[in-house]
Amino acid sequence: MVRYLSHAEIDQAKWDLCIEQSPNGLVYAYSWYLNIASPNWEALILDDYLAVMPLTAHRKYFIHYLSQPFFTQQLGVFGKQVLTQDLLQNFLSAIPKKFRFIDIQLNEQNQVLNPRLKLRKRRNYVLDLAKSYEKLAKDYATQIKRNLKKAKKYELQIQSIGNAETILFYKLHKALSTKGVKDSDYQRLQLLMEKASEHQKIFCKGVFDKSGELLAAGAFLAHKNRIIFLLGNGSELGKEKGAMTYLMDNIIFLFAEHRMVLDFEGSEIEGIARFFKSFGAEKRNYYRYKRNRLPWLLRIFKN
Repeated sequence: MVRYLSHAEIDQAKWDLCIEQSPNGLVYAYSWYLNIASPNWEALILDDYLAVMPLTAHRKYFIHYLSQPFFTQQLGVFGKQVLTQDLLQNFLSAIPKKFRFIDIQLNEQNQVLNPRLKLRKRRNYVLDLAKSYEKLAKDYATQIKRNLKKAKKYELQIQSIGNAETILFYKLHKALSTKGVKDSDYQRLQLLMEKASEHQKIFCKGVFDKSGELLAAGAFLAHKNRIIFLLGNGSELGKEKGAMTYLMDNIIFLFAEHRMVLDFEGSEIEGIARFFKSFGAEKRNYYRYKRNRLPWLLRIFKN
């Protein structure tokens, strides 16, 4: 039986054990991540934590709603058992009616096939790292190989950098083109990355030129068999010198021949999606679930 629990009622130890034992468990779904990404999150639980679904709940004025937190690409249903179509639909049906507006993203294992539900496909790109580096690099697109030659010519170097430095670089070179992300969201990101560091689930890398200038930076979440590209970008000079390509190639080199995947985290933006695909990554779909139960006047504005 799927039941609803408020935040205070959730046994977070049992919750985390379920995520740890779930074949589709993702780092975003651990209680310590959710506690920061979506404070006061609530939950749907099957029996004694056999399967779970976080409800990233918010309230504005008198309206309760669910929305996808920033820096949290996929959530949805996670379970120790096989997630059948019936079970997935039971979870979605069990979302309390108090949530008048729902806009969330399920994980790639939540392939719900009910056409009556308002589900929209979104794309992710994932690279299987089990092959040797030589075989993986052979599948790179011509532009990637060209950028790597350029990076070698400029003698770029990669070093570990801190969380704060990674975020600051991202804000300096990406924030203006990232719509809807406020300073408070970046503060929350800082807390997320600090907590992930405590759990040894994150590492950050920077690409420098010969003069020591930082040209590109990236943060990567690491959990079980998955490396997730949480965020990153290059400066204008970094783009000219192929710094971001060099960074991704280095990650692929480090983890090649491991039973792991590199999860690029999207994107719906064509240029970025093409860049990820150019490393030989495979497209994998996941779903965005949206439902509007607002009063009719508010529904018009929200749509």
